Amino acid sequence: MKSFFRYLPTLFFLALASVTVLALIPGPSVPPAIQFWDKAQHAWAFAVLALIGCCAFPPRIRLVFAGLLAHGALIEILQATLTTTRTGDVLDWFADGIGILIGVSFYLLVVSRFVGRLQFRN
Repeated sequence: MKSFFRYLPTLFFLALASVTVLALIPGPSVPPAIQFWDKAQHAWAFAVLALIGCCAFPPRIRLVFAGLLAHGALIEILQATLTTTRTGDVLDWFADGIGILIGVSFYLLVVSRFVGRLQFRN
C-alpha cells in the first residue's frame, strides 16, 4: 500500500493539469459525458483535487487549500482574458471554494483516519 501513496503527488498534478485544460479548452470541445450543471462541475472537480491533494501532501493541507483556491481564481481570470468561448465568473470560483471545503473536510473527517491506519500496518 505504501507504493500507492508515493504516486499520489503525481496523480494530484495530473488531475490539476486535466482540470485546467478542461476549463480552458473551447466549450464545444468539452466531452458531452462531463457536461452538466456548471457550478456542480466546479465543486466536484475541486473537491476531488482537494481530496487527492490532502492525501498527497498531508502535512500541507492549508497550502493545498490556499493553492487550489488561488488556482481556481487563476482559471477564471484566464477564461475571461485568454479564451473566446469561456467567461470568467466569480460564482464559479465560489463553487471551486465550496468544492475545496468539501474535499478537505472529507479528508479530515474520514480519509485521514484510514490513511493513518494503512500506513502503520505496512
